Amino acid sequence: MKVKFVYSPIYPNYASDIESAKRFFAQHGVTLEENEQPEALVFLSGGSEEVAKSYLRAGVLLLPFGTANGLAASLEVQSYASEQGIPVFLISELDNIRLQWLRTLDSLRKEKAGIIGKPSDWLIKSGDTSILEELMVPYAFIPLEELSEHLTPDMDLAKEVMSRASHTFITEQEVIKATSAYKALVEIVRKHGLSAFALRCFDMAVNLKITGCLALALFNAQGRVATCEGDIETMATMMLARHLAGTPGFMANLARRNGDLYTFAHCTVSLDLVQEYALNTHFETGYNVGVQGTLPIGVYTGFRIGKGKKFKYFVGEAVPSEHVEHMCRTQITLRIEGSPFLQSIGNHIVLLPGDLSKELEALKDFGWTKV
Repeated sequence: MKVKFVYSPIYPNYASDIESAKRFFAQHGVTLEENEQPEALVFLSGGSEEVAKSYLRAGVLLLPFGTANGLAASLEVQSYASEQGIPVFLISELDNIRLQWLRTLDSLRKEKAGIIGKPSDWLIKSGDTSILEELMVPYAFIPLEELSEHLTPDMDLAKEVMSRASHTFITEQEVIKATSAYKALVEIVRKHGLSAFALRCFDMAVNLKITGCLALALFNAQGRVATCEGDIETMATMMLARHLAGTPGFMANLARRNGDLYTFAHCTVSLDLVQEYALNTHFETGYNVGVQGTLPIGVYTGFRIGKGKKFKYFVGEAVPSEHVEHMCRTQITLRIEGSPFLQSIGNHIVLLPGDLSKELEALKDFGWTKV
């Protein structure tokens, strides 16, 4: 993270405090890099307010460190910035949750996202790259044609996937075809150095009769975020969630509501999230392979971020429900209190195991708006 250490010109301990701050943040996975265009001001002492004025710009974080009145100075600077109409954000307590966010946001900037084929035409909002720019995540556009160049079936992988499935409703030949998409994506990820990608998968299904569902399930289980339909904002959500919670999440559509029961569904899910999975066709097209996973009963957090540093979340309890044939293959029904969809950020929601409400509420401290 690019920072500027600010302190009083007469403060005698600034050098040792700078080293202490660097060690402290490094212990929590955040590297502080001194820079004249800082993302954060680290306040080491009082009397630093005049120095800090020169570095104020929209979005700068104020991070008081130590006990030499850096916190008091940051309050003065925050008040000044507010009067000047400059949005800055004070992190007044460096507790584990906020340090976790600093580490997460810093880590994202060291990754590279790939957009393989343009986002699907129906994603009139969720295919926007603005969220990547706001998170300072490098990204690259990759023609979908590159995938066709590297399609290579993997019979051994197909047999392994089938051997682990609880049921298989399709032929072995269809599974072998699906592995060719996985092998092609492995080559694209290697070639472009991607840590995450969003795939325009419906064109594959329609034109090649090969779905991306199995490939995305495998990538997410390996710790590399992969999203359907070229959904960039959901990719960013899953990247953030992976760093924050250590889990890939389940990218899903809200498929049905019945009172306080909300059913979410999609044709792919990370294989490390499910108790078991079956292999079926892709729901909308009826082609090739869809992943029909069984998610465990428990508490889940629904999460989504979007352009303009907006976010939403809700917490629900999974309840037993019968599988519906005419719906995307992986399904889960949550009992959710309140009305979480009075406002929406986009189509897809990412479901994460556990209650992450405390962690997600802390995003407000970093200038994000909850909707």
